[in-house]
Amino acid sequence: MKEVKLEDICDIISGYAFKSKKYVDSGIRIIRITNVKKGFIDDSDPKYYDISQFNNLKNYMLKENDLLISLTGNVGRVGLIKKELLPAGLNQRVCCLRIKDNKKINIKYLYCCLNNSKFEKKCINESNGIAQKNLSTEWLKGYCITIPELEVQNQISKEMEQIQEIINIRKKQIEKLDDLIRSQFVKMFEDCKNVDLIGNRISICRGASPRPINQYITENENRN
Repeated sequence: MKEVKLEDICDIISGYAFKSKKYVDSGIRIIRITNVKKGFIDDSDPKYYDISQFNNLKNYMLKENDLLISLTGNVGRVGLIKKELLPAGLNQRVCCLRIKDNKKINIKYLYCCLNNSKFEKKCINESNGIAQKNLSTEWLKGYCITIPELEVQNQISKEMEQIQEIINIRKKQIEKLDDLIRSQFVKMFEDCKNVDLIGNRISICRGASPRPINQYITENENRN
């Protein structure tokens, strides 16, 4: 076991200021700060640059399993780039960690080390700004993690993947149960013909600032 700085094991790459006015319908996917969520890269609203710009932007092009960290706003969020998102370019205020030697470091082990509340809170505490947090890449370079032998890293990564798979399965099961509950609820009332306004069935009262208080106090008529 040894402690190392991120800059000793990773190339730390900053993003490029892509211009939104140059976005097109397809091409190079732009990975922005809004895409980096807690634990994953969100691709629900993709933005693209013309593929003809690939060579001009090669210093900012991402690779499979690059680890991304948000540097502005919700700082310290971590996600891995999947192959299906490529080709993709790194936008400004997103940091890329790229392993220098994968014979020494398992990227998924590094992901496990950084994708947790402890690291995220540390990033928040070390950020500048009040209205909007900003994290420095210089601070990231000096951030230390503990690294065991590669065999141990691989084992930890495998176990974490298995745990995550169980979590994903449970989430899908919960979603299906939610859908079942909603469908049963609709089925229970779809044949109901006696529909009425809730105000016609019950009395609705709202709170107030009592002035004077005795006008807002009700008493139980049956109270002794």
